[in-house]
Amino acid sequence: MSKLLITGASGFVGSFLVEEALDRGYDVYAGIRNSSSRKYLQDKRIRFFNIDLSSRSELEKALKKEKFSYIIQNAGVTKAKNEDTYYRVNAQAVDDFVEVLKHMDAVPEKFVMISSLAAYGPADNKKELLVTRQSQPQPVTTYGRSKLKGEQLLRQHEGFPYSIIRPTAVYGPREEDLLTVYKMINLKLELLIGNQDQKLTFVYVKDLVRAILDVMIKSKSGSDYFVTDGNVYSASEFNDEIKKQLKTSTLKLKLPVSLVRIMAILSEKMSSLSGNYPALNLEKVKELECQSWECDISNLREDIDYKPAYSLSEGIKETIDWYKSRNIL
Repeated sequence: MSKLLITGASGFVGSFLVEEALDRGYDVYAGIRNSSSRKYLQDKRIRFFNIDLSSRSELEKALKKEKFSYIIQNAGVTKAKNEDTYYRVNAQAVDDFVEVLKHMDAVPEKFVMISSLAAYGPADNKKELLVTRQSQPQPVTTYGRSKLKGEQLLRQHEGFPYSIIRPTAVYGPREEDLLTVYKMINLKLELLIGNQDQKLTFVYVKDLVRAILDVMIKSKSGSDYFVTDGNVYSASEFNDEIKKQLKTSTLKLKLPVSLVRIMAILSEKMSSLSGNYPALNLEKVKELECQSWECDISNLREDIDYKPAYSLSEGIKETIDWYKSRNIL
């Protein structure tokens, strides 16, 4: 069996990657920190691999123990209190990881970096309101800029076998940020931000992890892909599907972006007391202000014959069923 290391394995996408890779017969090493939760990593076939991506010396110690056929660099931060943390984790750690692999003669057959559509930013100023691989990246958040920097650092390693994946908004069981939307709709309240109904894209987590593993095997080195379910939705359409599955109706409340920005500021100040960065923050407001997150996935379809198995309706139903089964919703 080919050895596959998945960093960030304890998280939302990472835990599903582990499950899909096990189902495909890989010898899966779950890259986690000592403090990481193993809540969703209960399969006895999983090999746990303690790895600290913030320290090159610790990386070298860890990689002396095993050599991997494939590596999926899924570790990263989506919310942080300061800019330095974003760049240290999402960019510099990627560069250090590759440097150590090269130094130790432990270069894998393929290194897959999980980036984000946020690295290229919205389609607002793009031709035909569509983000493509040829588009000039214009990230609107620090998170997006740090992911873009990580991509740029990776590309500087000539001859290193890599692929880059840029998922759009990912939803599914175990996800926590969009859970707020489900909970509010379950309370019969629907918030609509700003005057324009955004063009949004989504991908169900199980479709995403299948695409990642297919890219790992089938793509050429140096390739990069956006990943969505192939459709474009308005925020209202996404909410309508949740209402349909919950069999409920809502009171619609339109909020101007200026008010949401004030709410985000208050949310950040309150969270500073608890130490947890909130789902509603100023970075998120920047994304809410954008008009369109539509992107081109044509090369994904061509290179790996990508065909999502889940419609939005099916994905939301499975997500809600999971939340309900655990009394989260």
